[in-house]
Amino acid sequence: MLKSKLVVVASVLMIAGLLDVAAVARANALHTNYVTFSAPFALPGIALPAGTYVFEVVSPGSHDVVRVMSRDGSQQYLMAFTQRVDRPRGLRADRAVLFHEVPAGVTPPIKVWFPVGESVGHEFLYSAGSQQLSTATN
Repeated sequence: MLKSKLVVVASVLMIAGLLDVAAVARANALHTNYVTFSAPFALPGIALPAGTYVFEVVSPGSHDVVRVMSRDGSQQYLMAFTQRVDRPRGLRADRAVLFHEVPAGVTPPIKVWFPVGESVGHEFLYSAGSQQLSTATN
């Protein structure tokens, strides 16, 4: 009798654990987007060519760390802290990124990534002396 109760309790705990893992996977999936660029763009410390990239929140519990990888996930280009910002009123829900303004011929740095459909985005933090921003603001 005791043995069968232990088996039932162990089974219930195992199912509960699997449900928790599934919930975390779903939560993480909600903060992963494939973003396609038709021209080169920049992130803090790196310029990337046109193509499709994975933008994701690293941990569902911490919405401040963002990772950018190649489409197939084999190459990580950036993992950085970001600052949460609200989506501006009137910005379409399917608009994924905002760029800093730059003169013609300069690779535009991404200012904010908004996970599709989310009301809060992730502003990339560039250092004060960043070549990307000094070019963008001059």
